[in-house]
Amino acid sequence: MFLFQISNYDDPALDAEAAELLRQRLEAHSRSALPGLWKVTDRMNAYAKEGPGRVKRQGRYRVYAVVLFALGIFVLVPDLVEPRNPALIFAGAAAIIAGLLELFLARNEKAAAVPASCKKEAEKLLQGRRAIDWNHAEAKVAFDETGMTISSGEKREAVPYGQISEVFESEHLWLLLYSGEKALLLQKKDLVSGEAASFAARILEKSKGNKVE
Repeated sequence: MFLFQISNYDDPALDAEAAELLRQRLEAHSRSALPGLWKVTDRMNAYAKEGPGRVKRQGRYRVYAVVLFALGIFVLVPDLVEPRNPALIFAGAAAIIAGLLELFLARNEKAAAVPASCKKEAEKLLQGRRAIDWNHAEAKVAFDETGMTISSGEKREAVPYGQISEVFESEHLWLLLYSGEKALLLQKKDLVSGEAASFAARILEKSKGNKVE
């Protein structure tokens, strides 16, 4: 159904993506443990994102940006000629930077922050994988109708779908959790058989259909 030929984890983009996947895992666990709290949080976030105050805030940010930018130009440009006043030059530059930041806030949504603990765990996870030359390890991960098989040389580990609990996805990676606390980090570039677009949904479908209680 799906076959991965494991290669080296040498893409620098994997550092940020692995941390984001672990953040997703942490949030999923929190949502499972505290569903009521997350229901309220989601409602508040939806209101902040789509509610009437959002348009007003964006308009206010744009006004602040224009005022600060104009003030910075007004202070900075005349003071670049002699005699120069370093304090005014600094104040003008600061106002221009503040104006640009306000404009940025008016145009962009803030992404979810990745906790330091997730970044630390992602670093450890990747360090372990980068310590191995996978191009010579002949490691494969296969998914068939019965489950997942991890093989490297003569070593084989069979994992039934019922032991796979979660699959999280980023641009270049899948993070698969199985057998309690075990984690498998799969690169999309290593998929040599099967459709990437259907991988996560298909594995979760099989795992839920064969859930081990």
